[in-house]
Amino acid sequence: MDTITRKNFYFVSNIKTGTLTIIDGLCNTILKEITVGKRPNKLVIKDNNTIGIACDVSNTISFVNCKSCEIKEHFISNNGNLLIDKTNQKIYVSDTSEVTIYEVNLDKIINRIRGFSAIIDIKLNSDGTKLYVLDTLLKELRIYSTDTYTLINSIENVGVNPICLLISKDDKTAYVSTKIDILKIDIDSNIITKLILPKGSLINGMILKGNILFASNTGLNRIELINIHTNKSYKHILTSRAEPTGLFITDDNTKLLITNRSSDDYGGIDIIDLKSNCLITSILMNTINSQPYDVISVNLPFTYDQPVAITNLNPDSKQITILAKRIFASYNENIRFPIISYNLPKEINSAYIYKCTKFEQGVIVPSSESRRYIPSASEFSSIKFIARVNYIIYYLKNNINKCINGFFEKPIDVLLDIPKDLNLNEFELNIKTTTKFINNPEFSNNVLSFGVSSLMELKVIGEAEIYLNNLKETDNFEEFTIFDGSIFPDDTIIPF
Repeated sequence: MDTITRKNFYFVSNIKTGTLTIIDGLCNTILKEITVGKRPNKLVIKDNNTIGIACDVSNTISFVNCKSCEIKEHFISNNGNLLIDKTNQKIYVSDTSEVTIYEVNLDKIINRIRGFSAIIDIKLNSDGTKLYVLDTLLKELRIYSTDTYTLINSIENVGVNPICLLISKDDKTAYVSTKIDILKIDIDSNIITKLILPKGSLINGMILKGNILFASNTGLNRIELINIHTNKSYKHILTSRAEPTGLFITDDNTKLLITNRSSDDYGGIDIIDLKSNCLITSILMNTINSQPYDVISVNLPFTYDQPVAITNLNPDSKQITILAKRIFASYNENIRFPIISYNLPKEINSAYIYKCTKFEQGVIVPSSESRRYIPSASEFSSIKFIARVNYIIYYLKNNINKCINGFFEKPIDVLLDIPKDLNLNEFELNIKTTTKFINNPEFSNNVLSFGVSSLMELKVIGEAEIYLNNLKETDNFEEFTIFDGSIFPDDTIIPF
């Protein structure tokens, strides 16, 4: 049985080199870089296979096919900002003094909104009915109807030199960064509250997840975690490189992607696990001072033969039972990544020597699990999750001990032969991994390359009745003087 699943790819705009970097999101390896225009800024997802890029110096808006990497370029004046409203099939492009609204393929202008001094950022609300425009010279946030393109509201005095804007999903709150401050604006009342940040903060990007506002702090080279109810920064995550800027949360809400511009050094991407709020890996760009600016994640489909794990649960007709944990189904898969590569900084007179690698036990990525019964007459059920293997690579740089953290992931989708009278959500999933190299790690200049193979064993565990023979007081027993086995089946786990 063939099934369609999706694979993550990360796309990164590099404003200094004018390139788009494409990264395999499973093994975190750079696949290719393509030239897209002079100073690419904002990235947007146009459809399942296409992303849009705004390049302000070359005055182009380009569409890139995510599969073929084919580029369709449109010469349109812009200041690096664009938005795509997929629901209403519109594209919004800002220049210094106006916002132009196009039909989704940029073939026709629908309308223009003029009268600005210096547009710095634009945003749409969640249903695309309102357009928010932040003017840095006027220190003003304007809100327009996207039906009539008329002004709905204007909020003045939003700080000195505001640089970026964020709108909450419920369309009730706006957040404006003024570099040294973040202003929280109640859209209905126009009341402005200043969030409490540590001294030395310079905020360049913001994104919301639930009650947490993640803010990229270039002043302190870290990500601030701000509670939007208390309006205080309560925790931070140090980034691997300087100048964190762009932020993006993956569709499954498990990872935060961060671009680190690192002027005069190798910029890169940090990946934060949102369950633990910890840095789990970093990916350096290929070119020094490429200055990664924006990052998005796109899930592209691919087809594979869906595996099936079948177990026979027909009970014996016995009279005495005990309750124990049992392996109801098991499944093995060999996960292979033939090419994984890491870029390390190119520095004059630097020499790298590989030492060893520590592979950790595989885990199920939090929030990635999905279970459902197949709507058919069969007893098949589907269990999906993402398996992750973390590792640490130890090496010498000029005879000084160094290490880098990494991970690779694989979406797992198996069919299980489990009767529908059992509650699928009560089963425990247990995975065990055995990882080894399929080719030895080696350095070529500043690039470390290797391949891995990881045998993953999945066990589906639940409580089951174990049937024993009916025993009577009159039964005679034969004494066992030597016995080193178990009275339970091989797939039974004793919970004590």
